[in-house]
Amino acid sequence: MLDDLAKLFEKIDLIWCDNPGKEIQKSDNYQNLLVIFPNLKQIHQEVHKTNLFEFNRTMRHIFRSLKIYYLLKQEAFTYQSLSNTSLKKLKGKIEKNSVFKFYLPIILIYHDIGRFIDRKTHTYQSSNLILKNNLLDCFELSEIEKLLLRKIIEYHLLLATIYTGESTFFGILSLLNDKEFIDLISFEDRKYAGLFVDLLEVFTYLDVLGYPYSRIFDHYLKYYEEINKKLKNLLALWPNLDEIISRAKDYSFQWTDWRLANALRVFQFVETTPHLTREFYFNVLKESIRPECDKRGINFNWNSMKNEYLSNIYKLQLKYGLPLLMLLAFGEFKRFQLKEHQTIPPKLLLFWILLANEIKKRGLDNEEVVWNIYFEKIPFWSEITKRFTEKLEMSKLKSIVNHAIIQFDEKRREYALYLDFGELID
Repeated sequence: MLDDLAKLFEKIDLIWCDNPGKEIQKSDNYQNLLVIFPNLKQIHQEVHKTNLFEFNRTMRHIFRSLKIYYLLKQEAFTYQSLSNTSLKKLKGKIEKNSVFKFYLPIILIYHDIGRFIDRKTHTYQSSNLILKNNLLDCFELSEIEKLLLRKIIEYHLLLATIYTGESTFFGILSLLNDKEFIDLISFEDRKYAGLFVDLLEVFTYLDVLGYPYSRIFDHYLKYYEEINKKLKNLLALWPNLDEIISRAKDYSFQWTDWRLANALRVFQFVETTPHLTREFYFNVLKESIRPECDKRGINFNWNSMKNEYLSNIYKLQLKYGLPLLMLLAFGEFKRFQLKEHQTIPPKLLLFWILLANEIKKRGLDNEEVVWNIYFEKIPFWSEITKRFTEKLEMSKLKSIVNHAIIQFDEKRREYALYLDFGELID
C-alpha cells in the first residue's frame, strides 16, 4: 500500500495540491488514493454532502503534507524562508528512525479525518474513528505500533500548540491521564516515550508545511527541538507524577512571556529581522499594560504583575484561541512583522487576567488540573469581519467569561470551559 502511495505522489505536484479544483472528490488523484486506501471511502462519503468546504480544505492539506514529505525525502523540496541547512536537517529528522518511512505516510493520511465530525475536537475524533473502524488493521503493524500511531494522531497538535502558546508543558497531564498513553510509554523497555516525541516533532513540521499560507523559518527547528527535549524530560520522570507536575510548571513559567507574546506572532517572526528579538516582543507586551497600571495607581513591575494576576495560566490550554488573541492585540487577524515602535492596547493581557481570575474562582484551591478553554461560535479566521472585531469590548468579554459553561471530565480529570461568542455574531 505504501509503495503504491509513493508511486501515486510521483505524478502529483504541489501546484495541484494547492489548487485541485472545487470538487477534489472527482479528481483522478483522489480516486486513485481511495483505491489504495478503500477504508476511507465511507468516511469521506458521509461528509461530501454535509460540509464540502471542510472536506476540500482537509484533503488539500493531506495531499500537500504527503507531497512535501516525499519531496523532502528526495531532497527536492525548496522553501523560500528555510535555508538549505534547515531543509537537510528536516530530511535527516524524517530518516532518523528506520520505522518513520512506514509510520509517517499512515499518520499523514489519517490524522485529520476527525475534522469531518468536529473541527475543534478533531484529533480525538480522528483517533476514535481509527479505533472504531479498525482503519490500521490493513497494515502490518503490531498492536503497540497501532497504539503509537493513534496516540500521535490524538495528540498531534501538542508540540505545535506549546510553540504557539495555546498550550503549555503542563498540558502533558492530559496524556498522563490517558490510560492508553500510559500503556504506550510503559511498554517493555519504555522506548515508545522517546519515539512518540521524535515522531511528533517530525510530523509537526509536515503538518505546518501542509498549509500553503503557512510560513516557517529556520528558528522553528531550534524551538521545536527544545520542546522535544523538555517533553522527553517530563516523560522520563514517569511514574513520579508529582515530579512531572513540578517540572511541567517550571517549564511553563519559563515560557510565560513567550506564550503571552505569541498573539504578536513572536513564534513566527522572531529573529527574521534585526529588531525582532525576543526581548523586543516581550517589551511590546509589557508596555501595553503599563498605562493601565498608571491609571489605577499601581507601581508597574512585570514580574510582580505576573505572579499576582497570571500565576495560574499554566493550567490553561486554549483550543484554537490564537485568532482571538490576535484580534485583541491588533484588532484584526493579520500575519505580519511588528514595526520598531509598535504598540498594542492592554486588552490582550486584560483578557488573560480575566481567564486567570475565572478559573481561580471556579476551581478548587491548589488543584493541579488542566483547564481546556473552548472558544465557541467564533468565525473561522478567514471569515472574521471588522464588525465582529469591534464588538470585542472588555465589558462583553467579561460577560462571556463570567457566563462560560464549565464541565469536569471525571475520566480525564480535567476541566472544560466553554466561552460562547454567539452574542457577537450578527
